[in-house]
Amino acid sequence: MVLRNSGRRYAEPDADGEASRDDGPSSSSVSALKRLERSQWTDKMDSRFGFERLKEPGEKTGWLINMHPTEVLDEDKRLVSAVDYYFIQDDGSRFKVALPYKPYFYIAARKGCEREVSSFLSKKFQGKLAKVETVPKEDLDLPNHLVGLKRNYIKLSFHTVEDLVRVRKEISPAVRKNREQGHSSDTYTAMLSSVLQGGSVIMDEEETSKKTADQLDNIVDMREYDVPYHIRLSIDLKIHVAHWYNVRHRGSTVPVEITRRDDLVERPDPVVLAFDIETTKLPLKFPDAETDQIMMISYMIDGQGDRGRGHRGL
Repeated sequence: MVLRNSGRRYAEPDADGEASRDDGPSSSSVSALKRLERSQWTDKMDSRFGFERLKEPGEKTGWLINMHPTEVLDEDKRLVSAVDYYFIQDDGSRFKVALPYKPYFYIAARKGCEREVSSFLSKKFQGKLAKVETVPKEDLDLPNHLVGLKRNYIKLSFHTVEDLVRVRKEISPAVRKNREQGHSSDTYTAMLSSVLQGGSVIMDEEETSKKTADQLDNIVDMREYDVPYHIRLSIDLKIHVAHWYNVRHRGSTVPVEITRRDDLVERPDPVVLAFDIETTKLPLKFPDAETDQIMMISYMIDGQGDRGRGHRGL
């Protein structure tokens, strides 16, 4: 009897031993308990490779080798998004820490409607939004942005990435519709404004927008909504792989402090694993896990490696 690998991925078992089902886009219905169990299972797997999470207060110096989004419990026992940072010390020992950070994106409202839109969204998405604030940002779409002009954007911050995705999906159709309507009316508005006196037309538009029953009609753009969460945090806090950092842990109720050490330049010698998987596939198509077979797996660890192959698949 020949065992045949179809290439299909099977989900890892949960903490209770049952295989979890990967429902793709419908994963937003996953309960907070399941997400917590998934995070705990990740901690268990990381500990097998020596990356124990710091629990006791103290300070360590490590070389950052990896980062990965996760979720942790805050002081109110609420699940919040965070990023796990993986470090190697100069003696080869390993550890990791989690840094909570609120995911966010920006929306643009019609001129003069920022307050009304902010109030509407705070009520509509109560429980999902952690904070709503208006901030000035540079807008490269402005004709004269090079002179330093800025536009007010509404910054929506969330407790978890899952909440961000849910709100984004609900806002996106309205933004798309409003943007299309705005493009079609720009020419007419410009001609009308040039004929009538002063800015009375613009003021009338602002007053009409403020009285709109559904303030979603006043949201005309979204910005930075597609930046991956861990990359967003690295950009904002300037935490990058392949650098030395001082990591100060002061307990579970205080966020960890990660400070870069530019004076340390000699890097450690990590164990590097590289692998390559060769599969069958149809012409001009990418491999399909449902139909294609694995033909060969090659791997290399610190310059030494091997490959395995099979006539009918591994």
